Amino acid sequence: MRKGKVILTGKNLSKEFNGNVVLEDVSIECAQGSAIALVGENGAGKSTLMNIISGALSPSAGTIELDGQKIVFRDPIAAREKGIAFAHQELSLMEELTVGENIMLGREPKKGIFIDQKKLHAQAKEVLDEIGYDINVNTMVCDLSPAECQITEIAKAWSSGPRILILDEPTSSLNQKESQVLFDFIHRIVEKGVAVIMISHRMDDIYQSCNEVIVLKDGRFVFHAPIEETTEEMLISKMVGRDFKNVYPKRREERAEKIKVSIKNGSVGDRVRGVSIDVPEGTVVGIGGLEGQGQRELSRALFGLAHFTGGDYLIDGKKVKIHSPADAIKNKIAYVPEDRKTEGLCLSLSVQENILSMIWKRNSRFGFINKNAGDKETEEGISRLNIKVGHPKMKVSNLSGGNQQKIVFSKWIKTDPEILYLNEPTRGVDVQSKLEIYELIRSLTQRGVSVVIFTSDMLELIGLSDEIYIMYEGRISGYITGKEATEERIMQFSAKNSDEKEGSENR
Repeated sequence: MRKGKVILTGKNLSKEFNGNVVLEDVSIECAQGSAIALVGENGAGKSTLMNIISGALSPSAGTIELDGQKIVFRDPIAAREKGIAFAHQELSLMEELTVGENIMLGREPKKGIFIDQKKLHAQAKEVLDEIGYDINVNTMVCDLSPAECQITEIAKAWSSGPRILILDEPTSSLNQKESQVLFDFIHRIVEKGVAVIMISHRMDDIYQSCNEVIVLKDGRFVFHAPIEETTEEMLISKMVGRDFKNVYPKRREERAEKIKVSIKNGSVGDRVRGVSIDVPEGTVVGIGGLEGQGQRELSRALFGLAHFTGGDYLIDGKKVKIHSPADAIKNKIAYVPEDRKTEGLCLSLSVQENILSMIWKRNSRFGFINKNAGDKETEEGISRLNIKVGHPKMKVSNLSGGNQQKIVFSKWIKTDPEILYLNEPTRGVDVQSKLEIYELIRSLTQRGVSVVIFTSDMLELIGLSDEIYIMYEGRISGYITGKEATEERIMQFSAKNSDEKEGSENR
């Protein structure tokens, strides 16, 4: 729909913490029917701006107008009462409560002095139904998957019936199908006059769901336009502050003769069946397809987090048994997991402790860390990956998503791997960090490291991979070289089984 009347205006908003300016003179206007993509690198000021609009922070300067009248929000509850809801990337759910109780928290229907549990869960189901998701509202949040938690967070924000819905990286844990449900929901509510603001690092997401875009850089406004007047390259250039030509590093010119890893008729229970894959030395091999086709199970089995129940696993032509991550590490294998916060890092430990976590032995004697050696290793790890950190002793939990992901890479690169398995390596990572990770991956292959990347990002799969295998229902349904790959060809293989594949043996 065409945009209607303006609901909220932020004028010349600034915010500083202890003299450090994180947002400077930024203005924003939210009108009925607007779907605004708010983009920028980590640290650009996006979350600060949204926290001001949603009442979590007070601006150091500037004003907010709601329906043309100046207003000051005391806290997020006050903002929510005025029709502004924020679904955070860092989830605010209470694990000891049910899905329904979380969605309706603070708005529980009463029967006398008691909460009407039956009505509460019925209302929560109505909210989920309206968005388009099917989750049992009686399930405890502690028993949910990451995707279900993210959906519950979104439903919790929508349950208050907001006029402005703010979504922070709403698809970071969602698969393609779940993301499309969210995009359809956004289109429906925008047509009804709701304003949506979405923070996202995924270019595909903003082009599918938003009708205008605002770019912030270093806490300042740099660009605003209707989405149809922009290109991905244009937006990335605005975000990183320089002309942007090639997102992905140059591929290998020729296929390596030596095969570093081979999986012959590999099976993992009933989720992966008869998979055969060759990984040449110093090559990026991508594993693609629609999510949930066995990719996660295959990636975990390759690192010993799950077990192959059939087939052969060969490294340098010799059969190996990888029963555990310890076996994988002995075979010079490294693994960057899908969820850095629960599987890749220890958030309560420091940057240094995480970077050194895989190489304690070589930096210690009689159980004591050699401080000079440890400091040198840490400094080298931070410098090599351009990790932005105030001090090596600061907690990893205080870093941005992009810098956290670089620390996961750093700790594994410290092991000098010959094989690197990557599961969604840039999920929830800002554009600049993505570019640096892509360059890192290619530099590793130039040193002979063999890389297998599991990614649901189609453009990343095509742009990074020298060779691509597509999975469908636990089998390999197609093979394409990186040079030949297109979204159309990959989607053709993503929707049919291996018995129908065409040309998948042409390698």
